[in-house]
Amino acid sequence: MKSQVSKSKDQTVSHSTGESGKASPFRCLLGLPIGLAVGVLGTLVQRSGAAQGLPWGMVLAYLLVALAAWWVRCDSGSMGLALHLVASTVTVWLLSMRGPGGDVLMPYANFPTFFAKYAVFLWMGGLVLIQTLAICLPASWFSDGPLRRQGRSA
Repeated sequence: MKSQVSKSKDQTVSHSTGESGKASPFRCLLGLPIGLAVGVLGTLVQRSGAAQGLPWGMVLAYLLVALAAWWVRCDSGSMGLALHLVASTVTVWLLSMRGPGGDVLMPYANFPTFFAKYAVFLWMGGLVLIQTLAICLPASWFSDGPLRRQGRSA
């Protein structure tokens, strides 16, 4: 009976990790296109509702970043999430520049409400902050294996 229990514990290796517990390089590289998509989609939606003082687009963009960061950390580990952070940050930074015709996708001007005026800075700062927090959290929060419980002494 004891051999069956220890055998089942050894077989609970995640699908994305090898025997060493590290994610494969291909899985880590998946953080790049996911980060690119999160940067583009979040940038497009982040100003929605800001002019009315109810930034529902910012909340939706932050939720997108948090869910993507959680998924990438679960699937690819810290290295995949670091690549996700770099890809999404560079994408948002590039989208904040002036376009070839002089147009701006993320304007900063003297808007009437706080959220409309500072939406660009809140989006860029929150994007980095959410993913940095996800990198710093313990790896056990992102594993799908069984929990190890310590026995209580009487």
